[in-house]
Amino acid sequence: MRQESIIMFETQVARWIQSYRQQCDMQVREIQRHQSAEWDFDGHRYHHKSGGFFSVVGATVFVDGRRQPCFDQPLIDQPEIGILGFLIRRTRGETEIMVQAKPEPGNVGLVQIAPTVQATRSNYMRLHRGKSTPFIDYFCGTRKSALLSDSLQSEQGTRFLSKFNRNVIAELPDDDEVSESSVLKWFSIQELLPLLGQDFQVNTDARSVLACGPWQRFASGNKPFGRWLGKGGLGEALIRSYETPEQSSASPTSEIVERLHRLQNTSQFVTLSLSLPELIDWEMTDKAIRPLNGTSLEVRQYAVDSTDREVNHWSQPLIASCIEGLAILFCQEKGGVLHFLFNCRAEIGFRECFEYGPTIQDLGDARFIMPSLGEKESELKDLLGRSTELFSSLQSDEGGRFFRCISRYSVHMLDKDEVIDLGQSLSWFTLRQIEFLVKQPGFFSNEARSLISMLLAYL
Repeated sequence: MRQESIIMFETQVARWIQSYRQQCDMQVREIQRHQSAEWDFDGHRYHHKSGGFFSVVGATVFVDGRRQPCFDQPLIDQPEIGILGFLIRRTRGETEIMVQAKPEPGNVGLVQIAPTVQATRSNYMRLHRGKSTPFIDYFCGTRKSALLSDSLQSEQGTRFLSKFNRNVIAELPDDDEVSESSVLKWFSIQELLPLLGQDFQVNTDARSVLACGPWQRFASGNKPFGRWLGKGGLGEALIRSYETPEQSSASPTSEIVERLHRLQNTSQFVTLSLSLPELIDWEMTDKAIRPLNGTSLEVRQYAVDSTDREVNHWSQPLIASCIEGLAILFCQEKGGVLHFLFNCRAEIGFRECFEYGPTIQDLGDARFIMPSLGEKESELKDLLGRSTELFSSLQSDEGGRFFRCISRYSVHMLDKDEVIDLGQSLSWFTLRQIEFLVKQPGFFSNEARSLISMLLAYL
């Protein structure tokens, strides 16, 4: 299948982000834990002295009532629900979106494209006693806007403990004027979408919000993937997948949903929080919380200086890993319609134990795969050598919690004659089904939503 070029020129938003990176004065340096005046260990968890923001706790897994210490690891505990939101408006017949050039200490390149508002409750309630969060009123109901999409979405289940954020697209009233600033600017959404397929341009929060947003409002002419009509190749396969009626899908939507709920309701494992010193094969030193078993995941402390954030100086822990992760989504034509293969994954930090994730996901370090599903993962990896890579990009995890944690996201096409045993965890989706189900809370994982966002580069 032919892959069409989706990026014909360097967009204005890409040039703007590059210019901002060159101007960014953020300085990040690793420090020892005792050098932080803002964070404290109370014998159980590592937390901010204000009681807000987040803490680092231990987590362990019990399967059939028996502890599985091989899965012990620290997790980020952040029970408050943050707001991730884009403002959009209609101008001269096209949709414009307000994007933020947001520097984060753990970002590759420091500055990446972020939602208009990307703030924890501690941030927008100004627990740090710093600057207020611009435009937060449009997402909290105190200023008039039309919420075109608004859903609770999970964070990474291998890194966070039952963490959710609001993902919101809010449209401004026609008579409302919002001024730009040096870090917040309006761009045509058609200039933003192609960047979803490029390395280190759009941060994970922005990718999640866009994947869950109103695709019709984002698309040129309000027809998702319509610009590829009659052009053949991958583009036309995408529009056919999007427009395919339910009865022509490989699996009914109800069956896809039931497959996930069945695994959630019959789950054999339970995650429990415990004190950091109770983690087996982990140690907590003044330098890091780190494993003794050879995996690369560590929790380190960093000091940050920047004139572009709510406060100019702070310190915080960040999760670091030197291993490049992998998230792969398989697709295949079934009955002449392009379908995408998602895998119900068990992860230690998921509130409901399972969510639909990539076909293949390998973070290279601490993770949790149900023993009954591990064999299926190995079989899927064997198919990589018989697949064709359609597109791929490198992305870093959210830089406010992770220090340059990088994964490669790829979409691979399987030959139409390749037969896959779906077992109890795999399901084929059309784009129409993806658009409907991605708005459901706790349905697609963070990694799955990043892969879905890459498809929107063709919107």
